Amino acid sequence: MTATKGRAWTFGDHINTESILTTGRERDLESAKAHVLEYYDPEFPKKVQPGDFIVAGRNFGASSGRQAGRVLKAKGVKAVLCDSAGRVFYRNTWNMALPVLQCAGLRDKVEKGDELEVDIEQGTIKILKTGEILKTDETPAILMEIYRAGGMLEWIKSRRHLYKTLEPDLNQ
Repeated sequence: MTATKGRAWTFGDHINTESILTTGRERDLESAKAHVLEYYDPEFPKKVQPGDFIVAGRNFGASSGRQAGRVLKAKGVKAVLCDSAGRVFYRNTWNMALPVLQCAGLRDKVEKGDELEVDIEQGTIKILKTGEILKTDETPAILMEIYRAGGMLEWIKSRRHLYKTLEPDLNQ
């Protein structure tokens, strides 16, 4: 995969999954998409474009909500780039093939609307207005495999052949 360009949408520290979804609307995907992150930026659900990036501070996706990543992916967000992410959010988004790249100090260097070039596989973020290239924390290999496969379900399907030998032969 190669680097992709997109616009940055910036958010602060400790954004929990309940406020990403605007509580009460997460059961209906279309309604959730129409209101995602509006608590923090009323323009976001109306103006975010497929391929844009979320750039946030520390502990993005805190809490236990598991639908926030699904809604962000459905809006076309290419990746979440943050200083750090909540553990459950981090793992669930990779399982959906929505990468979360962690890079300490990133939020202080990016402004809303900045153009970024992100290479998910290499773990690099280039801020086009300054030319600065930042290296993200290393992504565990298994999560990168899941991402490349298109998400956890596709990854499991791709590995089914490994387990056929474990199935009993019912024809005997």
